[in-house]
Amino acid sequence: MKEPKKKLLLVEDNPTTSRTLVLFLEAGGYEVRCAFGGREALERFSAERFDVVVLDLMLPDLDGLQVCDEIRALSDVAIVMLTARTTDEEVVAGLERGADDYVCKPFSAKVLLARVNRSAKRADRSPAADAWLQVGDLKIDEQSRKASLAGASLKLTRSEFDILVALARQPGRVFTRQQLIEKALGADFDGFDRTIDTHIWSLRKKLKEPRGRPRYIESEAGIGYRMSDPDAD
Repeated sequence: MKEPKKKLLLVEDNPTTSRTLVLFLEAGGYEVRCAFGGREALERFSAERFDVVVLDLMLPDLDGLQVCDEIRALSDVAIVMLTARTTDEEVVAGLERGADDYVCKPFSAKVLLARVNRSAKRADRSPAADAWLQVGDLKIDEQSRKASLAGASLKLTRSEFDILVALARQPGRVFTRQQLIEKALGADFDGFDRTIDTHIWSLRKKLKEPRGRPRYIESEAGIGYRMSDPDAD
């Protein structure tokens, strides 16, 4: 028996771009509904259940970040934002408002579909609280606070372990430095966000990451980090 198609809400105010993306996303296996503005998007989201939202941040009525806030207040649905804003600060703002991933314009439709697929798969995952987290040869037991790589125990600091757990819980999701600080060091941490870079450097060393070709922890230049997702393809 065929699984039902995942429903996707595409929020894009340019009709030409919207038509092109609908064709590509439908060919990728999604049932697509369109909204051409922020208010219409919120009305559609309230009326129907969606598995993924592809959200353009530059909308004619409501700002896309406001739409993201409203949707995130209602649901944990996967949100992939489309942005022509090229500064790191603006991308970070979208991620910290609840978006799961982002694609910068101009973009390849194939890249967008890959990001949408990855976010949809991640949203489907709901591992038991006592289960091992596993990414490739990396295994993490949250309860015993132990981690191993290819069967060999890893000696991690408390902060390193908490950062690794945050990343491994949602492979493929981009986390800003501030988000990792809040998850691993606490919201009241009064240091520099670049402290995370030092912890990531140490983690990569312990994970025996090849220089310039990380297998587990990938950098998003100027933004933050993500755990590689072996199921992304």
